[in-house]
Amino acid sequence: MANAGYSLGSALTFVLVLNFGAIVGAIGGGWLADRFHIKYVLASMYVLAAVSITLLGYKVPTEVLYLLVGLAGASTIGTQIVSLAYAGQFYPMAVRGTGIGWSLGVGRIGAILAPILIGVLVGLALPLQQNFMAIALPALIAAIAISLIDHRRSASAHHQDVTSSPTDLIPEAVSARSVGP
Repeated sequence: MANAGYSLGSALTFVLVLNFGAIVGAIGGGWLADRFHIKYVLASMYVLAAVSITLLGYKVPTEVLYLLVGLAGASTIGTQIVSLAYAGQFYPMAVRGTGIGWSLGVGRIGAILAPILIGVLVGLALPLQQNFMAIALPALIAAIAISLIDHRRSASAHHQDVTSSPTDLIPEAVSARSVGP
């Protein structure tokens, strides 16, 4: 952002907006995942990340810029948190901790490599738009990867419908209801 002509004060404000967006993304993404299939919520959030990060490379009004930074935070950091819920649903109980650990590990690898790769991009002196397109590419890859997951193989797809009444699952309760007084 400094290369785009923003001051250090603006950069600090961007960090605050990014992290506030992460909070909104984690809570909002969780809320959406409770109402819609979490796989599609995650894929949509990653697409939103790719779009918002790409648009950061273009000159836009300051208000729009803050909105884009907030959306980037919501759809990157917030999405990492929602992906933990997906990992918890996807893996069977015996390996759930390992699955969530892998999810966190992949996220941390991205957090480690991102500053290095961004430094390389800045060193190449590419146009600003190309830098942000390159930074957005992992989000697009993540959207494709999430979309390719076969949810029918998940642990949650193999459980009984949790919306059933508890008495529907107990044979004695069923036979007692059919006998009557």
